[in-house]
Amino acid sequence: MAYDPNVVCFSCKFGWDYVSDNKPETKVPENRVPVVCCGKVESNHILEAFKAGADGILILACQEGDCHYQDGNFQTSKKVYLLQKVLETFGVERERVRIEMGLDPEGARVEQLVKEMKTDLSKLGPVKRF
Repeated sequence: MAYDPNVVCFSCKFGWDYVSDNKPETKVPENRVPVVCCGKVESNHILEAFKAGADGILILACQEGDCHYQDGNFQTSKKVYLLQKVLETFGVERERVRIEMGLDPEGARVEQLVKEMKTDLSKLGPVKRF
């Protein structure tokens, strides 16, 4: 059986896919967690997702300078950087936590970004559980 990485996708409802909730033709990723702002994604949410079986975390944030809550995306970007450093000390590759800043209100790119992350994670193999 081929390894199929489990990706949890936290997505800001303002910059990413807020319209897709009302569009049945838009495919929503299996493990999508919509958040009002990516700034609400805390390090413990990411760690809990790993403990629950995630192999990777994708955070979809508003583009730089365009956060509806002033600097939520900037703060989350700093959190991701620091968490990547901490996870590396436990043998967890930094590529397993990714933040994508941009705008996609139709939600058209979400599925492709999850697919790309799964491809990258497949090369790493299952995450080392901590």
